[in-house]
Order: sequence, then C-alpha cells, then structure tokens
Amino acid sequence: MNRFYSPLFSLSMEKYVAITVDVDAIAGWLGSYGGEDSLCDLSRGEFAGKIGTMRLLELFDSMGIKTTWFTPGHSIETFWNQMKKVVDSGHEIGLHGYSHENPSKLSREQESKIFDKNIALVEKLTGERPIGNSNLGGTWEKAR
Repeated sequence: MNRFYSPLFSLSMEKYVAITVDVDAIAGWLGSYGGEDSLCDLSRGEFAGKIGTMRLLELFDSMGIKTTWFTPGHSIETFWNQMKKVVDSGHEIGLHGYSHENPSKLSREQESKIFDKNIALVEKLTGERPIGNSNLGGTWEKAR
C-alpha cells in the first residue's frame, strides 16, 4: 500500500489550499534583518520587489491560482506598479507592517500608527479595506 494513502481522503474530494506571499523586499532588511546598511542586501530586496514579484505573479496567473500577498507599506510605496499589477490580476493584499517592524519592540501607539498608515496605503492601492494581517518581525518573541 502507498505510504501516502489515507482512507480519510479521497481523490474525488475537493481540496482547499491557501497560498500567501510575503513581499518583504527591501522592508525586510530595514526592519528585521539588519541589512539596512548593506548594498548587497538592499539589492536583493530591490530584485525581489521588481523581478521576483512579477515572476510569482506570472506563475500564479498561468495556473489560475488566486493568492494573498502580505505586503509591507514600504514595499507598496516602493514597488507601486508591481503591486498594482498584483491587484489588477485579482489577488488580495494584506497588511505586513510598514518596514517589517518587530511588534514586540513597539508600543501600542507605534503599532496603531503603523496599522493606520498601512490600511490607508492598501485602500489607496486596492480601493478596499484590507482584511488580512500577517504578524511580522522575523521573530517568535512574545508581543507586548
């Protein structure tokens, strides 16, 4: 018997999968990973925002897959045209901080300001209020 076979699942059953993308690009290096002073890290972030997003978008669209893209506000502002193409292709945009801040190092007031700014950016980009938020920071520390 195939070791992957399970009588609980049938090939005729519908399966649902959630596919998400974190568009950290340059924001990841600014907020969490400490590469804000490294031209190499910033260059990788720029490649991700300009080239990587378009490659993923083409892949998902070619397969008819709709996804959610959790996008820092910095990435929305920096790669506006790319993110607009994501939206125009019918994909969802969710919140992911502004510059990939670690929430455990923010006060409630700081976090609230970041949420408000990012909600406004997503609304401007999509015309809709975002529903999803992917906690961020690159850490599993407890938030305050």
